[in-house]
Amino acid sequence: MESSFLGYSTLQYKWLTAELPKVNRSETSWLIVLMHAPWYNSYNNHYMEGEPMRVIYESLFLKYKVDVVFAGHVHAYERSERVSNNKYNITNGICTPVEDITAPIYITNGDGGNLEGLATMKQPQPSYSAYREASFGHGIFAIKNRTHAHYSWNRNQDGYAVEADKLWLFNRYWNPLNDSTIHIP
Repeated sequence: MESSFLGYSTLQYKWLTAELPKVNRSETSWLIVLMHAPWYNSYNNHYMEGEPMRVIYESLFLKYKVDVVFAGHVHAYERSERVSNNKYNITNGICTPVEDITAPIYITNGDGGNLEGLATMKQPQPSYSAYREASFGHGIFAIKNRTHAHYSWNRNQDGYAVEADKLWLFNRYWNPLNDSTIHIP
């Protein structure tokens, strides 16, 4: 998806609402979305920047069982649990996403290199954030079959690729099991 700041009346929204129902999951097992700014990230710069887009598009991702969403923009790495903000968990006036096994996993991988340096994290790490690291790196997403895919993120801060985060993903359409690494209370 082209921009994080487009609303209901835009060509992007019209295109997405027309295209998602056409996806034949027997032919296209995995539904993957690419976007620029992440919706779920816990870094100081760009925190909540994708919120206007999330409010508009997230229900579509749930309805059509998007498996994973890749974003960049933030100069760091972060992987979310399967969460959504369609239902809110409000505690002490603070609203956080809730566990939702129908939701995609959100992966921010904007750490390929830049002039500005690495992003700084908000503390403490929120419960929706499964893994995060402010390092340069790269990810490998390998679809194994229609039900399973493997993702690994490698930091390469010092020129050596070191696997730092990995997980098996279960397809939301064909094998909708809970593959979250933790359960959010």
